[in-house]
Amino acid sequence: MINTYRIKNISLPLYLMEAALVFRGFLFLGTRYICPCCGWHIRDFTKGNGLLKTRPLSYCPRCNSKSRHRRIWLFLQEKTNLFKDQLSLFEVSPKYSFSRKFTQLSNLSYYGGDLYHRSHIKFKLDLISTPIKTDSFDAVLCIHVLEEIIPDQKAMSEIFRILKPGGWAVISVPTRMDQLTYEDPSITSPKGRKRAFGEPDHVRIYGYDLKDRLEACGFAVQVDLAEDVPMQTRMKYGLRGDENIFYCSKPLV
Repeated sequence: MINTYRIKNISLPLYLMEAALVFRGFLFLGTRYICPCCGWHIRDFTKGNGLLKTRPLSYCPRCNSKSRHRRIWLFLQEKTNLFKDQLSLFEVSPKYSFSRKFTQLSNLSYYGGDLYHRSHIKFKLDLISTPIKTDSFDAVLCIHVLEEIIPDQKAMSEIFRILKPGGWAVISVPTRMDQLTYEDPSITSPKGRKRAFGEPDHVRIYGYDLKDRLEACGFAVQVDLAEDVPMQTRMKYGLRGDENIFYCSKPLV
């Protein structure tokens, strides 16, 4: 395991990263928000990557969680067995705000996989074709990854394959629930993709038909809409109103 954390093109030892985050966390102590990922009470959020500048509903100054991570953490606490049962958990492209905690939980056998070696990576892999055995994990997290993969249904099918029967996956991507998925294979330049899809490495903006794509791979899918999260909860934890969660179950038979 490589005990480093990457900020853009710079790799830092994890102990230095943790020290910096603790220091920044103390600078942002307050009572306005609570980060559910690390439990810190803070006065504001930051622009991330060790910066001290503030940005509404952005990175937690203590653990670097984004709004989407805080939203998903609450979902995992309230609507899954992740923190209760003995589970094997696989996270695609691990997020530090998650992996730093998951590696410490005694009920989890936690594994991360990504294209690049970095902290908490067990498998160096491409999600469309992994070296992982079929029916290996009780749960899978795939957060803001599929929008970067051109053959996305291959990746979805791979998540289905590596899950045990009865297992579940939490999938989150940028979505517009008022439209169909928008993608255009002719747009290949980073500038063109940023203009069309919001980021230079994105190849689509998902719509409400993401549920259909996931079900076509064999999943039973429930959509947990961000708009259904109470405003009091959003304000307490610093959540945005567009982070929808697709909870995908693999049938027992």
